[in-house]
Amino acid sequence: MQDEERYMTLNVQSKKRSSAQTSQLTFKDYSVMLHWYKILLGISGTVNGILALTLISLTLLDSS
Repeated sequence: MQDEERYMTLNVQSKKRSSAQTSQLTFKDYSVMLHWYKILLGISGTVNGILALTLISLTLLDSS
């Protein structure tokens, strides 16, 4: 009986500790992921702009 109580106490303490650690890690991970998503969004926007300008210029050259 005492072993079970001691196990439950240790188990609860380790869960509290690990949940706090994972919340900090996930916050850092989300921050890093958000940074990379912003970079990828900027790169894809630039590529889409170049492709749109190329399409417009080819359309104008073809019509003249």
